[in-house]
Amino acid sequence: MAKFYFKIQDQEDVFQPDRSFEFSGLDEAESEAKLLLAEIAVDGLPRGKLDCLAVELQDENHVPLITVRLVMEVIPHGVHEA
Repeated sequence: MAKFYFKIQDQEDVFQPDRSFEFSGLDEAESEAKLLLAEIAVDGLPRGKLDCLAVELQDENHVPLITVRLVMEVIPHGVHEA
């Protein structure tokens, strides 16, 4: 079992990991990071200046391995005010 940490960026702050989680490998830890990001999104989608939510997966030495992000982008398509 390998130890991993999750650094979380949500609507209000960035939370540095202080507790490790054990998984059988990187694939399992990545799946958990994706699930964690989905749970964060339930609390609210990105808005305002913050345009994304993110979970950074770190190894046992807090070295970043992957980042899973949910990006909110609004693209206007020539809509004019009346």
